[in-house]
Formats: sequence, C-alpha cells, structure tokens
Amino acid sequence: MEVRRKEPFTLIDPALVRGLLQIHEKLRGSGVNWAIGGDLGETLRGVKVEANSIEILTDEDGARRIFDAMSEYNPTGIKYLEQRLPRDAVINGEEYPVYARSHYFEFHIGDVNVKIQGDLQYKVGEWDVGDVLEFDPEFAYIVGEKMSVMPLFLKYEIVRALGWEDGQKKILEAIHPSEIPDKSRFKQQPQQDQETV
Repeated sequence: MEVRRKEPFTLIDPALVRGLLQIHEKLRGSGVNWAIGGDLGETLRGVKVEANSIEILTDEDGARRIFDAMSEYNPTGIKYLEQRLPRDAVINGEEYPVYARSHYFEFHIGDVNVKIQGDLQYKVGEWDVGDVLEFDPEFAYIVGEKMSVMPLFLKYEIVRALGWEDGQKKILEAIHPSEIPDKSRFKQQPQQDQETV
C-alpha cells in the first residue's frame, strides 16, 4: 500500500516573489508600517492556498506614502472604498454579504496585480463596521529579505467569525500550537514541517 505524504512546502509564483522584492526595495528605510496579507500572506506561512496577487495592509498614512513610492507603476488613485467580498459570511446558518472598507488603490508590477489597503475594516450585512485591523506582524524571509506578514492566528479569527470552515481548516493545518493564545478554543491539526519561499 502506497502512503501519500503531504508536501511540506507551498510553491509561490516567482512573479509574486519578484513583485514583493521590488516593493520591499522601494519601501526600505521609509518608515512605512506594512504587511503582506491576503492569500499570499497565508501561503508564506504554509497555508495551502493559491495566491494570484499581492495584498499589502497598512494604515491611511502608509497607503499615501506607498502610493508616492510606487508612482512609476502608475497606481490608480487612492479611494476610500467599500468593496463586497466574493464570498458571504455564514453565521448561525444564515448568509450575509461581507464588505471590506479601506483607503484603497492598486497597480501592476509586470503581470502581478498589487492591492494596497490602508486602515482596513470589515462589515457584515447591515451590522456596524468593525474596528480598523491592527496587529503586530509575523515575519517571513523571502529570498533572504525579512518581510512583515499578517499573523496567521488573526486570519484564523477572521475566517472563523465569518463562518468559513474550509479556511479555518486550512489555517489550522499550517498553524503552530505556540501561535494559539487560548489553546482550549481550538482543535489542533497534526503539525508537519513546512518551508516557504
């Protein structure tokens, strides 16, 4: 009988890596607080998701400063924008639309779409908008460069609150027990050694 083993690492499109390195170089020494979010942030922490863009999280001032630093890529204008996410929340068996509100702009580095969100907030259905997303970042090394990443446990808390069980499962497969502040709330999946880029 053949035993199948999970891959211990996640592959990332080299174009995304090149894009991150260019962003990192442009922002080096700028004092801008930024972190990689979205699917790429999860992938860098070992979650089995496919990233097809770069999402950068920052505050309102950071969005403006990143906009200026990336002027050669002809970014769209910064807008205070509320966007409906493609997936609804599932809370107590009911579905509700989910919105992300932020100081938003995007640009392309080659074929890679880069999305910048300053002072990101979430809103579910007709409920009040949540607090601005703030966190102490985790770190990932990408081709020897240390970069800030949205904490995996925070992403878990968001997908759990939205009722996205598949996302919860994928994150729990990647999260290390030491990253869980209150271990009594979670069923931990077996941990495997993982590598990133």
